[in-house]
Amino acid sequence: MKRLNKAGEAVKQFVELRTNGGVHIPGVWFFDGAKLVASADRLGPARMVAPGTVAVSASGRQWMAVGGDRINGAAGWSFVSPYVEQRQVNGDAVRFNDNAKSLKIRSKLDAYLDYFQSVKGILPDSVVLRREQLSACGALPGQVYKGVRLEAYV
Repeated sequence: MKRLNKAGEAVKQFVELRTNGGVHIPGVWFFDGAKLVASADRLGPARMVAPGTVAVSASGRQWMAVGGDRINGAAGWSFVSPYVEQRQVNGDAVRFNDNAKSLKIRSKLDAYLDYFQSVKGILPDSVVLRREQLSACGALPGQVYKGVRLEAYV
């Protein structure tokens, strides 16, 4: 049997307390790294938590809040493995797919970032791409590429 990550181990203890102690304990727990920061009866909207927060249900399923920022909250939830320690979203490097479509999108993105920096002197805070462009590249909304956050057009 695979060993659970830190968040999974903590939730396993909470579930044992719930079943053995007869005490009402919420069904979803929110972790910032290995530290428990909140709990709730359901997952709820991602904008209520900071990007990088890991949510774990009583059944052991885990989600990571992605996109957005620490002020306005995350943009959405991404399902993650309960057996792997998840890194924070801030500073997460985008690993593009190596197909022709991805290489074309990346070259255009690099050209845009070079142009923007040459005109303004700084890089933009974020770049908005269509969802199909992000999926073709293998990136998620909220990931950082060359110091610029990639966001999805809604």
